[in-house]
Amino acid sequence: MIFSKYAANAVIAKARSMYGRRLKEKDYSSLLNCATVGDVMSYLKSHTKYSSVLNNMSERDVHRGQLETVLKQQLLREFESLSHYEIATGEAFSQFLIIKAEVEQLSHFLMLLDSGNTERYVFDLPSYLEAHTKIDLTALSKAKNYDEFLAALENSRYKKLLSPYKPAPGKNIDVPKIENVMYSDMYDHLFDIIDHTRGKEKKQLTEMFSTHIDLMNFVRVLRLQKYFHFKPQAIREQLFSHGSVREAVLDEMCEATSSKELFAVASQSSVGKRIAKMEYNYAGEIASRGRYNQSRRLIRFSTVPTVVMMSYYFLEQAELRNIINIIEGVRYKVDPDVIKKLLIYQ
Repeated sequence: MIFSKYAANAVIAKARSMYGRRLKEKDYSSLLNCATVGDVMSYLKSHTKYSSVLNNMSERDVHRGQLETVLKQQLLREFESLSHYEIATGEAFSQFLIIKAEVEQLSHFLMLLDSGNTERYVFDLPSYLEAHTKIDLTALSKAKNYDEFLAALENSRYKKLLSPYKPAPGKNIDVPKIENVMYSDMYDHLFDIIDHTRGKEKKQLTEMFSTHIDLMNFVRVLRLQKYFHFKPQAIREQLFSHGSVREAVLDEMCEATSSKELFAVASQSSVGKRIAKMEYNYAGEIASRGRYNQSRRLIRFSTVPTVVMMSYYFLEQAELRNIINIIEGVRYKVDPDVIKKLLIYQ
């Protein structure tokens, strides 16, 4: 995937320009000082780049799912505007982001299906995906069991992938297992894209995504050990491939008997050294904090268009999560200092 010099410069310049319109410290301070959701929405409409996309949304009865859908749609449009400069690369990474969105939606729906709350999904129905996916989203929103769920996937890549995981009568859906299968398939697809690149582009993209997988695997081991008390082999089966941590170190991480021991084992690897230098409020945010820090560095210094494009996407995704966390925090009267600890923007 080779960019022309003009296209490369255009992508990098546009991505950095768009990044320059991000929410700043003063914006977050103002948002955290808002007393109501209406105040938050009014500020976003009046003082930020979100004014046009939020213009038709009511400050009074905004729903989290609707807001998230609108913001994700805008983010996808922005990425597509960047990818148009180079058709081959743009299509490949745009397709990866569509697959990522599909997996997130299917994971969310399966959790609702397993808990018997599928009626809530209609509020979260991602209309922006309809033009890009082969999943029948309308049928999905009406599904009441696993067979109907599979029927909604009839024309997509997921029907064959997920059919083997239909639960036995009276048994719960193994949502964690299915999520792991979908995300593993997604990363296989991603690294197939990366394998068709070369040189600096391949090196930086591999490092970018391998590092994130390493951080996600670390957090998974930590959670499964600390909160669910999984056995080492069961933990190992939940980890993603394509990371850079050596197999022997991963095995030792899974066999750790305490968080302290896990951190000590991880320190043998580059990901452990990265975590040791990282500032974070909760261990659960290590992966998202690591991706944010890495993307912020790459959007400034990388000269590889695809890397800059993806960095922009992940930075905007972090901002989207910040907005959702602020709105939910304000809605439920959470202390602003507590909300701030959930935000990643510095």
